Amino acid sequence: MRGRFTFLTFVVALLAVSALLLAGCGDSNLAGGDPSEVSDEEMLREFVDEDGIFDDLGSYEAGTVAAGGSGSREAIDPLTFWRHVTDRDKNVVVEFDPETGTADVTINRDIWGVLHILDEDMVEYEKNFHHQGVRYATFVRDPDWQPPESTPGGGNGNGGDAPGQQHRFRHGPWELTEISGFVGESDTLTVEFDYVDVQSATADITIDDPLDLLTVPDEIPAFQVGEEVTVTVYGAPDDAILFLHTRFWKSPFEPQGDGTFVGSWTVERPGRHCAWIEGLAHDTIYDSEYPEDSLVWGMPYVVEGDPEEIE
Repeated sequence: MRGRFTFLTFVVALLAVSALLLAGCGDSNLAGGDPSEVSDEEMLREFVDEDGIFDDLGSYEAGTVAAGGSGSREAIDPLTFWRHVTDRDKNVVVEFDPETGTADVTINRDIWGVLHILDEDMVEYEKNFHHQGVRYATFVRDPDWQPPESTPGGGNGNGGDAPGQQHRFRHGPWELTEISGFVGESDTLTVEFDYVDVQSATADITIDDPLDLLTVPDEIPAFQVGEEVTVTVYGAPDDAILFLHTRFWKSPFEPQGDGTFVGSWTVERPGRHCAWIEGLAHDTIYDSEYPEDSLVWGMPYVVEGDPEEIE
């Protein structure tokens, strides 16, 4: 049966993904060791695995947020819902061009899990989900790079950078010169976004294709600690449920009508990070028979701070 009901506000509990599943995500430190002892491909894979700007899983992590219904429902009167990731796979494809000294990198992700929905009568519904995601990056090799034993500073091969160059975007001889955002899609997909505006005291950015390559560092959004960032999504379904995710923090977007949703967050941690917009189709939560249907857009960004504070 279909019914009508007034605006419902409910709390969304997103279960924590285990530490094992999250290993290598959200930490913008590069691995230690001697880069001269590993291959170029291993160095690039290490960068992708361990630098926070490549974090693609933050929208699946722990957090509690509030959300609202749209005024219509089918089958479920939801109270809370959460995801449980059961498996994930990452395939990093590296294509080298020896003539130009560049490497084009494609990061493909597959994520499997269960979406749990708890209704007002404490009845739980479960929906299996599978998401496929992708992002791109370009690296350039420094022909003058020397292993750390020959370079002041040692460490991970970044030695010689001045203290103020806190966002070096490099590992060993390889420097990140371009990076895209992230797109993750469910197997059933009806949700779409036309474009997104990101605005703050220091930034005014429009994103119409998150997979466009951004020049590093000039086109990467850069914020200050304590800066408030407003994100406006255009062209989403009017009855969709949207969330704004930064790592360990999530909140619902407020619908403005005509497919426009507004959300904001306050920047807290220096370093290299990603923020995500997740849109769920209305019936994903309100219809017990409808499959999981959601879209994720991710945006890389940096937060300025003292070099000693960079994580």
